[in-house]
Amino acid sequence: MSFGEKLQQLRKEKGLSQEDLAHQLNVSRQAVSKWESQNGYPEIEKMILISDLFQVSLDYLMKEDYEEHENETISSFHLMTQQNIEDYLHFKKSFALRIGSSVLLMIVGLFIAALCADTSYQSIGVFGFLIMVGIGVFFIIMTTLLKESKFKIENEEIKIAFNDLQNLQEQYQHFHKYFTLAIAGGVLLIIVSLACIVLLHETFPQYENILGAQFLLCIGIAVFLFIYFGIRKDAYQFLIHNKAYIKAKKKEQQIENIYAFTMPLAAILYMIMGFTQNWWHPGWVIFPLAVFVSMGIEYFWHR
Repeated sequence: MSFGEKLQQLRKEKGLSQEDLAHQLNVSRQAVSKWESQNGYPEIEKMILISDLFQVSLDYLMKEDYEEHENETISSFHLMTQQNIEDYLHFKKSFALRIGSSVLLMIVGLFIAALCADTSYQSIGVFGFLIMVGIGVFFIIMTTLLKESKFKIENEEIKIAFNDLQNLQEQYQHFHKYFTLAIAGGVLLIIVSLACIVLLHETFPQYENILGAQFLLCIGIAVFLFIYFGIRKDAYQFLIHNKAYIKAKKKEQQIENIYAFTMPLAAILYMIMGFTQNWWHPGWVIFPLAVFVSMGIEYFWHR
């Protein structure tokens, strides 16, 4: 089998067009067509890149009588084009926004319930809380199902061209600055909100509900930031550190972001304590505990 026939076969096995392959090799489509029609050969640098992209030896590509490939098992991987990368990052950004917003919606429902506690509007607050939790859980389930059907690629090993990988790393460095600010800002928001309760609770006891409600709202905003930027960072880790990401994901048994479970659970416990024991004021401690426990679990999880 000639080099051109081998190149065409490898390209088709990976579902690539001539234009896709040309983009990966930083050449024109006409050049790829020329190689496949046996009217020329690529430079040695391009030959090495082809060998790397398709995970075959140079001997196999260059020797027409090379037969070892017939009995070889080429490791399965997905070749990511620039368009594939952009589509993946766009979807993960949308996914992060939906999950973060759903959790925020549930905590806003809790904010309304806490604001209406011990007032004539208490039943309205409980009703609003239940409605928002229901909507939030519905969107989390639907979004997770959409993710499962749309991107099974996260269980596969991927391959990215060198130039695309360089651009992706530069993009990640830019994103990481915002990620750091978001996480630090979320933690600071929780601390400042908690400090307000400690400082003002004794001075303004009549505003206990308002202080508790603002703390819950700040918790919601902080958790939204943790989820939104955490999922987006996870997407970059998958693309840039693919093998390590897949290994870690298998170790985690594909469990999604812990906040999507701990915060609704904390909200339910808070409501139970509030309506059965009237522990609205001491009960809010469960939220900072849930946040820091979640952060601790994720930290040790990703080590």
